[in-house]
Amino acid sequence: MEKKKFEDKVKELEEIVSTLENGDVSLDDSINKYTEAMKLVKECDDELKNIEEKVNKIVNENGELEDFEVKE
Repeated sequence: MEKKKFEDKVKELEEIVSTLENGDVSLDDSINKYTEAMKLVKECDDELKNIEEKVNKIVNENGELEDFEVKE
């Protein structure tokens, strides 16, 4: 099975939210969609954390990788 792209996961989350906001789904379907949404949120969060770790490594003048912190 092919891994979904981050953007596809976000789009799927948006569709689930729209469906739930519409209110035209049964309670059981709502619970199933909520469960799927929470799974997607965790996958996206994990992926963002992984990407953040990669971005936090930059090349310094010596060509070595060094960590840096992004100031908010």
